[in-house]
Amino acid sequence: MVPPSQRGSSRSRPSPILIVTRAAFALALGAVSIAVTMALTWNLASQSGQAATTADRGPVLLKPLATRSIIFDRNGAEMALLFAEQDRQEVPLSAVPELVKDVIVTSEDAAFYDHNGINLRSMARALHSDIDSGSVSQGGATITQQLIKNSITGDHQTLDRKVREAVLALQLEEQMTKDEILERYLNTVYLGHGAYGVEAASETYFNRSVSDLGWAEAAMLASLIPNPSRYDPIDKPEAAKERRRIVVRRLLNEKVVDQATAEEINDTPVPEQVFERSTATAQAQLEGGSYFSETVKQVLLDHPSLGATAEERYDAVFTGGLRVYTTYDPKAQQEAEDAVTKVPDSGGKFFTGVAAVAPDTGAVRAMVGGPDFETSKVNYVTQGWRQPGSSFKFFVLMAAIEAGYVPNDTISGASPCRFPDPSSPKGVYTATGGGKTASLTSQTQSSSNCGYLRLGQTVGLDRVADLANRMGMSTIESYTGDDGTSAIREVPIPSDILSLPLGSKEVHPVNMAAAYAAAANDGVYNPPYYIDRITDAKGKVLYEHRSEGTRVVSVETARLVTQVLAKNVTSGTGRKARLDEQVSAGKTGTTQENADTWYVGYTPYLATAVWLGSPTGRDKIVIKGRTAYGADYTAIVWNAFNEAYHAELTPLDFPEAEPTRKGKAIRYRNKLDSGVARKPTTTTIPGQVIPGLPPASTPPLAPEPAAGG
Repeated sequence: MVPPSQRGSSRSRPSPILIVTRAAFALALGAVSIAVTMALTWNLASQSGQAATTADRGPVLLKPLATRSIIFDRNGAEMALLFAEQDRQEVPLSAVPELVKDVIVTSEDAAFYDHNGINLRSMARALHSDIDSGSVSQGGATITQQLIKNSITGDHQTLDRKVREAVLALQLEEQMTKDEILERYLNTVYLGHGAYGVEAASETYFNRSVSDLGWAEAAMLASLIPNPSRYDPIDKPEAAKERRRIVVRRLLNEKVVDQATAEEINDTPVPEQVFERSTATAQAQLEGGSYFSETVKQVLLDHPSLGATAEERYDAVFTGGLRVYTTYDPKAQQEAEDAVTKVPDSGGKFFTGVAAVAPDTGAVRAMVGGPDFETSKVNYVTQGWRQPGSSFKFFVLMAAIEAGYVPNDTISGASPCRFPDPSSPKGVYTATGGGKTASLTSQTQSSSNCGYLRLGQTVGLDRVADLANRMGMSTIESYTGDDGTSAIREVPIPSDILSLPLGSKEVHPVNMAAAYAAAANDGVYNPPYYIDRITDAKGKVLYEHRSEGTRVVSVETARLVTQVLAKNVTSGTGRKARLDEQVSAGKTGTTQENADTWYVGYTPYLATAVWLGSPTGRDKIVIKGRTAYGADYTAIVWNAFNEAYHAELTPLDFPEAEPTRKGKAIRYRNKLDSGVARKPTTTTIPGQVIPGLPPASTPPLAPEPAAGG
């Protein structure tokens, strides 16, 4: 913009009346000048106790700008915004087009580049208006004074505050350049509908960046500055048009635009709607990937790199202008959301959750936490505690093979099976579900409850629980607080639950996916994570994820477990999950009374847990009149998601396990259970009998009910 002092103007001889008017105006101007000068002197003297020079004054401290944080997906595309009360995207002055700067400066403070922070002529004019109206307005304020108001003194206007604004404006002009002041102003000015600064406002009204605005859009923004509510184009379009015409007249008078451009601006329709910005505040709604965005927000609020206290982290997340680069894969997310539609609509009675994790890093690629974020704010993948049923047998199998057993070893699956239970009224825990004596592979394929209960006792539930805990698993327990109220808390997987092999302790689906991923990763466990990198607004790296996996079992154990679970897909309970070209391994799970069903499986590329159940966790899953099992809908959803995910990937085989020794019989007996069915299905146990490992260090206590898979 050409400074007003450099613009041409036509002059004519003033009339006598105009001379008198100017004289009166000059007197008023002089009075204001004296008042401001006296106020300035008094203000400085009151701060130092003596007359102060410019060099003695401290700097004007502007509050740091509250700037939105942005969440990006793994491809670098913006997926959500995080802000508190003020949605602001700070932009450098160089990113604001000259025409936008020209329009706003001309509209608000045409003499901006000429004054030293205050415009005495404008102040005198505003003072005259205030005297007539009996109030104190913001009229006559320069851009510098408006910046002081926006940053320090606030909206409530009194004569004292206007004087203070003038004093601070003079000081601010001494410590900042005009461009620095203008940049700050353009990033702080409120323009309605929650938008602070020209970038947020451009997105709100025009669905584009400020860098893409033209004359009409710039004039619209400028017209909002005096009163965004009064001139709101959505609610008051006629008032908005009239205010824009005033702005256009100023542009014409200052020769910023010509007549043709002015007419084009006035003929342009004002915005008829505001465009929602994807947000993740405590109150605002989220768009696609909302469960993931909400999880990222919670991780950030607990992130140690963002502050030592909860308050510091909150400020960093919602006002610090962070750039958060996540593991989120939008393509995988859409495929997961499409896959859950394979479950017939239950009218909101049952929900499906999906968690997908990269085996080599633990990166969470997709997450369906429930029906949708509006229907249920609870994320059943990361917050829901649900019994995993027979999908927990994975840990028993892995502990057994790590302890030296092999898939061809045999154990009795005779049903019913009974175990001593000191806490039971009858001192006995009885389970059903099993059959003949068979190999560990076969017991897995049939999901034999009695076979796995005996295997858990033989291996030792302490070993099973320890392995599960080292693979990121946890559960909950009830307790009574100091105030006498009942509550729950997160605890490690216990080893004193007889029914643990049947998945009787509640877990999170995302943790199950990450645990299974360790088998795909040759026995190295990586905790699930959501954030790859965090930077500040200027690109300084505040945090960068380093995947440092922990070896939980040997390579050979992991490959043998995969060998067993792969056969479960081809000829066991996981057949409905089988993929057309890509090999996979997995295990079904169904809990007591069919209240929860699961399928957890993996390929060399991805580990996925699918859960289906009710919000209460107690309702039997009946869909279209048919009771659901883990081998049904959850396996179907797993298949649909992974077929889509792997469609463009080159099929890979699992690494082969080394040949094992010949299978042997594992004999587990207690005083109640001989390991033989009352009506035996087999009488021969081939090979050498293995007596089993030492018993668990903690004797089994009360079992919790669970069903097989």
